[in-house]
This record gives sequence, structure tokens and C-alpha cells, in this order.
Amino acid sequence: MNYTVCKRNLLFIEDDEKLKKEMVAWFSADNTVFTASDVEEAVELLTEKDDIDAVVLDLILKNSMGMELFEAFPELPPVIILSSLDGEDSILTGLTSGAADYVVKPCSMRLLETHIAMRLLPKTDAIETFGDFSVNANTRTVKYKNRPISLTPSEFNILFFLVKNRGKYFTADEIYEKIWCAPSMRTTTVRAHLSSLRRKLKIAMPASDIIRTEFNKGYCFTGEVL
Repeated sequence: MNYTVCKRNLLFIEDDEKLKKEMVAWFSADNTVFTASDVEEAVELLTEKDDIDAVVLDLILKNSMGMELFEAFPELPPVIILSSLDGEDSILTGLTSGAADYVVKPCSMRLLETHIAMRLLPKTDAIETFGDFSVNANTRTVKYKNRPISLTPSEFNILFFLVKNRGKYFTADEIYEKIWCAPSMRTTTVRAHLSSLRRKLKIAMPASDIIRTEFNKGYCFTGEVL
């Protein structure tokens, strides 16, 4: 399948000037490209520009660590980590912290473009609506009766996965493996995120129970919004 990224607003957070110039040269032909050299500069851009479609993030920056972005700006568009850190712990930390993808350097611009495109869904696939409840994967927003429900990146990833698989049950381990494409190792990470996610949804939608649990079957998005 041929993946292309067209007419998107992309933010590259990278302090290697040579690589940054290569990114700008490659992606500017079909996209609007913004760059930042550290997390502080990136947060300023994200605050000013509310239409960034995707972020490519290096983890080791001169004035900050890339992982700080997830705490500094919780409601992020899809983040693709591009890092020389290739250890399993680094990859799992990045993915479970909310990144949509993790690419190890060195990486060709063509391959990076494919990874970005795979994480940016067409609008027809990115938006799911159930009555007054909507989930938008491109803007990474969740709303009920036009009021936003604030979720962490990982909570959003889990919710969107369950929404796209409405009516199907998944165990916590299956959710982990499906979303982050890595063995779960029996971690409690997903259960903790699900507990927080369900609590937030219940506060925003007290009459609805849209994520159900069933013993030996797991978790299921029902789509039954009241």
C-alpha cells in the first residue's frame, strides 16, 4: 500500500540542525512544516498553533528530554518518536507514555513519511460519533454534548482502539499488544489507564456505561450513549 502525507501541519522537534534541514526539505513540498529545538519551544508552537496534525519528537535534546513534552502539553496530536535510543525499555516507555509510534534512528525520510501517514487517518476513519459522544483521532479530542473530556495520550489511545472495535471484548494484555505492538509482560499499565479512563467518562457521562467489563472476557466499548 502506498502511504503519503499531503497538506498536513507537521511539527518536528529536533536539535540536530543537519537532520532538521533534511526533514524540512523533504516534507515541505506537500506539508506546512514547523520546527522546534527543545520542549519549551515546542510547547509555545503547540499553544500558538492549534491545528498541528502530527509531531515527530526526538527524545534526547540539548536543553530538555523529549519525554517532558507529554507532561508539558497533555492534549497532543499523534506523536511519532524518532530516537537513537533503541532499547526495549525506551521504546516501551515512549509508547506507554502516549506516543502513537516509535521509529529508531537512523531512518530514511521516505520511511519516516510512511510512519507519519499511517498514524494520520482519513477524516472518514478518524471520527467516530455515538449520539452526543464523539472521538476524533486526528485532533485527539473526545467530546460529550460538545463539552471536551480531557484524557491523557494513553487513555485516548485505549479509548479509540475500543471504539473502533465496538462490541468486542479485549483483555488488558490484548489491548496493550494491539495498541503498542509489543508483549504486555503482564504489566498493570493498561488496567491503571482503563480505571482512570472509565472514571473520567463516568464523571462526564454519569448516565452512560460505555466501557463494560466482563470476567474472563475483558473490556468492551458498547456505544450505548444516553
